[in-house]
Amino acid sequence: MNLLQGRSFVWSTAAVATALAASELISALATLPNISMVFLMAVLFSAVSFGIWPAIYASVLSFLSYNFFFIEPLYTFQIAEAHELLALLVFLIVAIVTSTLAGRVRDQMRVANESARAMRRLYEFTWKLSGLTGVDAVADGAAGEIQDSLRRPTIILLDQKGVLSLTAAWPPEDSLDRISLDAARLAFTSSEPTGLGTDTLGDSSWHFIPLRTPRRSIGVVGVARGKTGIALDSEARALLATLAEQTAAVLDRAFLAGEIISAQSTAETERVRNLLLASVSHDFRTPLASILGSATSLLDYRDKLDASAQTDLLRQMKSEAEGLDVMVRNLLAMTRIDAGALELRRDWVDLQEAVERVVSAARRRGAAVLLEVEFAERLPLILADATLVEQALTNVINNAGLHTPAGTRVVIDAQVRPDVIEMRVTDDGPGIPADILPRVFEKFVRSHREDANRSHGGEGTGLGLAIAKGVIEAHGGSVMAESPIGTGQGTRITLMFPREKSQ
Repeated sequence: MNLLQGRSFVWSTAAVATALAASELISALATLPNISMVFLMAVLFSAVSFGIWPAIYASVLSFLSYNFFFIEPLYTFQIAEAHELLALLVFLIVAIVTSTLAGRVRDQMRVANESARAMRRLYEFTWKLSGLTGVDAVADGAAGEIQDSLRRPTIILLDQKGVLSLTAAWPPEDSLDRISLDAARLAFTSSEPTGLGTDTLGDSSWHFIPLRTPRRSIGVVGVARGKTGIALDSEARALLATLAEQTAAVLDRAFLAGEIISAQSTAETERVRNLLLASVSHDFRTPLASILGSATSLLDYRDKLDASAQTDLLRQMKSEAEGLDVMVRNLLAMTRIDAGALELRRDWVDLQEAVERVVSAARRRGAAVLLEVEFAERLPLILADATLVEQALTNVINNAGLHTPAGTRVVIDAQVRPDVIEMRVTDDGPGIPADILPRVFEKFVRSHREDANRSHGGEGTGLGLAIAKGVIEAHGGSVMAESPIGTGQGTRITLMFPREKSQ
């Protein structure tokens, strides 16, 4: 008998004693036909408060007290009259039946309350886990909640590429002894409970059960002896099994989410690869066909062509080759940016001179737009990679010419601020469509306008602005696109280069 049970019998004795005192007082003040009803109150109190056995004890004690103090002859357990014996037996039977029924009602109420608490605990457990994302976060949350529910140290081991690895524990734990680890592995492979309180590796200080889903076993959850040093009882095991089932379901969802993300990433990589191949093959075909045609003409008809015609063919070959060179450099730059391998060879760069070189090169290649450079003052030097900066400027300026009609005015100017130099490329063309503007710096994003002036096939891949963004951000700067501007049309691309603090 534990301490709690002992207290229940003490309280039952006190209840009967109180009933006895109340009966003596009532008998002294007034005559009642049956004082035994007062003792039934003590029996009901014991039944409702402590259960069946304390109530039966109170019934027997009330029977003896009633007989001793209120049945003639008084203060003995003898019974003189037969009807008194019958009344006393009826009282005992009624008291026992009443106590049994009241005790059962109490026990059922206790079971119902425990079931409600278990359901609430399970709901809270599932609700808390459902808000977590990622396998590690779910495992950590589950370990903490199971420990809180069972009041025992909890550990979760998950299958990581065929190896059962410790993923979460509460309180924090970073290792298991050999017997416990063997028990965990056996629970995982056999899909049966092992360890503490079982017939399999019962010497382990941990009790393990598998985490199973309809697809597979994903790991095990274990609980330790705890402060009591005893194994889990049947009720605790049932609760652990329920919590483990919910944990496995949430972990399986997290695994599936990770697999979906991986599949989406793979599909996106494949889509980009196919798009790149299609774009490159399309944009390589035109300049290569031009170079091949010009070379064939020179080889087959060189004797029939005058010097001027030969020079034109060579210039055309040179122009197309330069366009191919721009495309190849863009592709290589995009590859380095995606791989995080863009190396910067920093030196002091004059942005104004870089812009003038880029504009001169664009004019030599026959840019169909009107390029205007407007600097109100001499720009400060910046510490940057000159080649990459010119490539970024070339891509932005060529992009303006690529997606605007011939004769469009393109102005390059700058604003000097304390922390940055804002290089702006502004055109008065039709502008960027609203659905494309938020994605204009993404790879392979291109406008579908038919009035574009494609002076360089290499820019048709949709990589120009993406590369410019990558280059500027590698220097610690940022880019911005605005459209429309001014009169409701046009586009402005702003490249923000950070300034050195010493300037």
